Amino acid sequence: MAFNETPRYPEQLAAGTTFGPSYSTSKASNQGGYEFSNQNWEMPLHEGDLMSGVKTQDDLDILLAFYHGVAGMHNGFRFKNFNNFDVTGSQGTVLQLTGTTWQMYKTHTYGALTKALKITKPLAGATILGGGSYSYSTSTGIITAIGSPTVVPTGWTGEFDFPVRFNLDKMLPEWINFELYEFSIPIVELRI
Repeated sequence: MAFNETPRYPEQLAAGTTFGPSYSTSKASNQGGYEFSNQNWEMPLHEGDLMSGVKTQDDLDILLAFYHGVAGMHNGFRFKNFNNFDVTGSQGTVLQLTGTTWQMYKTHTYGALTKALKITKPLAGATILGGGSYSYSTSTGIITAIGSPTVVPTGWTGEFDFPVRFNLDKMLPEWINFELYEFSIPIVELRI
């Protein structure tokens, strides 16, 4: 499988689609009715359906061209999730990888509950906070210090995409009426 950094999934077709996090949990109950659970994945995988973004024949033509370009499930691509695409204020956190590199994260906090999600596809134009000089990769989300001495970044702000792939190798749009189609176009996040 290859990953296509460009072009990203057309933004005009991404608007209005469904896309969100999913976890994997195993549940077991004993004879007394007590329930036990196991969280199988530490981090969620996002998934969704792109069907609601297709509203016209032109939209369908763009989708089909893109679908052929990435060869169905074969290649990954960047996707803007309009429900979760920016990092502001204290949400942008970093985790040190080496003495001069850090990984971008977005931290979701509600009261005492917190979850930091790794960002691997930031867009150009992000701001690295904390002073110092940095560069960052839009294909990995890794921040690199420039020059010496190294100043540790305190966070970042900006926008990001999700790395995804289509979750079907057959696209079967059903024509219902003029510019009205019914079909499912599932996508799943890739762990990168």
